[in-house]
Amino acid sequence: MIRVKSVYDSQAKSDGYRIMVVADWPVGLRKGRAAGCDWVRSLGPSESLRGWMRQHPRKIGQFTDKYLAELGKNDADIDKVCAMHKRYGAVTVLSVPAVDDHWPMAETLTRFLGTACDVV
Repeated sequence: MIRVKSVYDSQAKSDGYRIMVVADWPVGLRKGRAAGCDWVRSLGPSESLRGWMRQHPRKIGQFTDKYLAELGKNDADIDKVCAMHKRYGAVTVLSVPAVDDHWPMAETLTRFLGTACDVV
């Protein structure tokens, strides 16, 4: 299972391997509260794509296409997440709600990982 939770939600045993893919450390989140998760910035949108998002706030479909293209070039981190999924049985993508309310970053990543990791 691959799912999404807010970075501000408490850790649960059922979370399995937890990854935070935001570019910058979330406001108000203490380092200790994020214990038990890996911060894998490279699985989030690149700096240039984040800049593009700010310039084109209504082009969500194009954002998804561009983000999927970036993810397709990140084999090492994708392979690591898939290995952790096999090991723990679950992966939880931690997202920042304010960003994901408009841009489907976590949803896109979750679907991509589900396909890459062969999760039914």
